[in-house]
Amino acid sequence: MEEIEQVERVPLMIYIVIAIVTFLALILYGAMSRRRIYKEIDRLEAWKMQIMNRPLTEEISKVKGMAMIGETEEKFELWRQEWDEMVTTHLPNLEEDLFDAEEYTDKYRFKKARSILMGVIQSLEKMDTRIKEITSEINELVTSEELNREEIVEAKEKLQETKKYYLTHIRALGQTATLFDKELDEIKSLFETFESLTVQGSHLEARQRLVESLNRISVCKTKMQGVPELLVILQSDIPNSLKELSAGFTEMEQQGYVLHHIGIEKEIGSLKELNEIALNKVFDLELDSAQKDMDELVQKMDQLYEMLENEVHSKQFVMKEREVFFTNIQDLQDRIDNLKHETQIVSSTYLIEQNEAEMQKKIEKLFHKLESRFMIIQDSIDEKRESFSVIREMMEEMQKQMEELQRSQKVYEEMLHNLRKDELDTKQSLKELRKKLLEARRMVQKSNLPGLPEHYLITIGKAEEYIIEVSKKLDEKPLEMSDVSYVLNKAHEAVNDGYEETSKMIENAFLAEKLIQYGNRFRSSYQSVSIRLIEAEIAFRNYQYEDALQIAASAIESVQPGILKEMEINLKSHV
Repeated sequence: MEEIEQVERVPLMIYIVIAIVTFLALILYGAMSRRRIYKEIDRLEAWKMQIMNRPLTEEISKVKGMAMIGETEEKFELWRQEWDEMVTTHLPNLEEDLFDAEEYTDKYRFKKARSILMGVIQSLEKMDTRIKEITSEINELVTSEELNREEIVEAKEKLQETKKYYLTHIRALGQTATLFDKELDEIKSLFETFESLTVQGSHLEARQRLVESLNRISVCKTKMQGVPELLVILQSDIPNSLKELSAGFTEMEQQGYVLHHIGIEKEIGSLKELNEIALNKVFDLELDSAQKDMDELVQKMDQLYEMLENEVHSKQFVMKEREVFFTNIQDLQDRIDNLKHETQIVSSTYLIEQNEAEMQKKIEKLFHKLESRFMIIQDSIDEKRESFSVIREMMEEMQKQMEELQRSQKVYEEMLHNLRKDELDTKQSLKELRKKLLEARRMVQKSNLPGLPEHYLITIGKAEEYIIEVSKKLDEKPLEMSDVSYVLNKAHEAVNDGYEETSKMIENAFLAEKLIQYGNRFRSSYQSVSIRLIEAEIAFRNYQYEDALQIAASAIESVQPGILKEMEINLKSHV
């Protein structure tokens, strides 16, 4: 029974502990929340006091020193009224809101307290922003009044200087003078408006008029300085240049130049129209646009002059290079004739491949094309069918083709030369191969081998056959060097293989013999060694020197490891 009562008490204790923990957690949460909200209330209270202590009244009082009329008076009353409302209404209301938030916090109504504080923050931010705006507006008004007083004197002096400049240069301004006179009157009217606005206390608007008048004076003076130069260029310099250009064109045609491709009359007419457009823009004081048109006009005139100068230089080039081209054509003709004759001689001995034979025909065809092109150039010069610039381009293109032809000729000449050179090189290589094969035979004779294996005799025989085949190919007429080169490469491979096999065979035979002799000392002690040495001797007598070496080496290495390596080192040292 007692056990049952103890079991029932355990869940009850758990519920009690959970309730106590929950209660403590709520108390802790409430304490922390109250602390954070109280801290925020203190911060907002300090912010409110900071706004209340702002020296905005002192800032507003700066305006009292100005004439309290018109715009100045209106703004002064508006600023003072806004500040009074902040101090007497808005800030006290915020004080009450902070008090309410504190009460809600004491009652643990944290959500309501936070909502009130959020509204307080927004109100303080709005007031803070407006105070900064009022301060900026006050400074702007006061500064505008001060700057107006300082700059109006300078502005009037600049206007007077501009009028003086206008009267001094009125003749150079031409028909634009009336526009400048009207502009100066309008600027003077702006000054009068400035004075009127200042008297009315509208210093900000007066400031705008003063700045506008200063800008217009500067622009007017700049345009006055730019107009005379533009008028001189557009009314005198460019028309005179166009006349000179037309006269120069006519004179060059009389001297035999072909210039119909330029279309000078159409171009000059277009330039005159553009000049008239630019001049009208100057009369309307659109100087930037007029300057762009004038720059374009000058650029096009320069291009025409460059085209005429190019014709002069091209004529000098054509007349100078004409004889040079004629001489080069003759030289090419002589070289092609010699090349054709040499080809006939070489082809009687050598078989010239199809692509190389086609090169000769291509060279001749290209030469005849160049010859025809030169005749056309000659005719164009004599009959004045083309401009010298066009003829020059034709000659420059022809020069590239001549250089290409000369390169092709050189390649073909080298090919013919190399055919003969390849034959001599082949004969020299054949001589060296025979010498190397003879050296292999002498090595075999000196080695005193009991006989030669069948595979070795086949290798040497193959090398001899290739040497004979190369000799036969060299005697063929016509000589086809591609076939000769192919067989020669095969001969090189066969002779090199034979020479290497000779060296290897002699080395294997020498080492096998030495190992068998060295192994005799182990015959009585090791029966297995004795049997293997007998097998090695049989292989040696059957000319299987490599097999004999392997058998003898494996037998002796079993009782004396490293003996083969030692003998190889001694052999190389001896050699």
